Amino acid sequence: MVDPMTGSGGRPTLLLIHGLGATSGVWADLQSAVSWEGRVIAPDLPGHGGAAWTGDYTVGALAASVSAACENGERVIVAGHSLGGGVGLALASGLFRPVVAGVVAVGVKVGWTDQDVEAFAAVAAKGVRWFESRHQAVDRFLRQSGLAGVVDSTHPATVNAVVEEGGRWRVAQDPATFAQRALEVRRLIAAAQCPVIMGAGDGDELVSEAELAELVAEPRIAGGRGHNVHVEDPAWVAGLIAELAR
Repeated sequence: MVDPMTGSGGRPTLLLIHGLGATSGVWADLQSAVSWEGRVIAPDLPGHGGAAWTGDYTVGALAASVSAACENGERVIVAGHSLGGGVGLALASGLFRPVVAGVVAVGVKVGWTDQDVEAFAAVAAKGVRWFESRHQAVDRFLRQSGLAGVVDSTHPATVNAVVEEGGRWRVAQDPATFAQRALEVRRLIAAAQCPVIMGAGDGDELVSEAELAELVAEPRIAGGRGHNVHVEDPAWVAGLIAELAR
C-alpha cells in the first residue's frame, strides 16, 4: 500500500508526463537511467497512446486526469516534457490531489504568438489521417511527435502510438489535442508551491536559454541536444530529478 505522504518506500513518487503528440513510452530510457527506488507513474495523457479521447485537452483538464492516477496527498516529484512540463507546473499549484515536492520541466514552449495558436488549431482541424500499413502510421507518429531521427520504430514510445481499424492504421493521438491555448508559463511558475527546474536542449527550436532565463534564475541547458532532450539524453534529465530528490 502506498503511503500517501511519501509515495512508496519512504521516497516521493516519480510522476513522468510526456509532451504533445508523444506517449508514456518516451520515458523508458529515463526510467532506467534514474533507477527510482519508489513508485513511478507514467501515464498516457488523454487523447494520446492508450488513453481515451476526452475532447478537453486544456492544461487544467490534463492535470486533473494525471492527478487521478495519484493518491490524495501523495507526495510526488514531477518530470514533464513540453506540454507535459506545463501540466506538471499546473499540478504544483496545490489545487490537485498530489502534493508536488518539485518539478523538472524540460522543453516547455514559453513564447507563444497568435500565429502559433492558429497553426496548432490548423493541425487539429485536419482530423485523422489513415494509412495502409502500421509502418506508415508509425512514421507519421514519429514525425508529428518530433521523434523522427531521435528514435526508430522499435522504441517503446511507438508501442501504443498507432491503432488499426478495419485493416487501416492511424496515429492513436486525437488530432484535437493540437488545439492548445497559449501556455502562461510565468504564471504557472509563480503559482508553484515547490522548487521548479526549467531546462532545454541548446538546439531546442521551441524554447531558448534566454527565454528560460527570464523565468528562472538558473535555467539548465543540455549541450548538443534538441527538443526531446529527455529521450536524447535521459541521464542528463535523470540528474535534474536526482537534484530535486536530494
